Amino acid sequence: MDRTDEQLVALLRRDARLSMAALGRSVGLSRTATLARVRRLEETGVITGYRADVALPSAGAGHVARVAIQVRTPDVRVYVRRLLSLAEVSQVESVAGEYDLLARVAAPSAAELDVLLDRIASWRETVTTTSFVVLRQHDV
Repeated sequence: MDRTDEQLVALLRRDARLSMAALGRSVGLSRTATLARVRRLEETGVITGYRADVALPSAGAGHVARVAIQVRTPDVRVYVRRLLSLAEVSQVESVAGEYDLLARVAAPSAAELDVLLDRIASWRETVTTTSFVVLRQHDV
């Protein structure tokens, strides 16, 4: 990755909806050259995807938490799919250390967050959970 690639990645991190022409103007490349670089960054795994930050009115994410989960299962992928099937769960990451997974959850109220945490803790594959309630998110 050279300096131009780093600039492209930084621009896309700030606004993934930028057109190839706008990206190219920002770094001094043509639209075609920019497209080729972005595709190469995608193919080599530097850019792994694009996302939309969405605030769902019905979800009313008044209470957001990270939940560290220790599991006992031969197939963690099935457990992760089960977690992701819950509307309140927006992200699950595999982590190293005492816990196996870290999930981002959101609920409209503390009571509903508590119900969700009890639900996850009741699954037979769940060994233990620890919750970290998010007080403030600091973005790039």
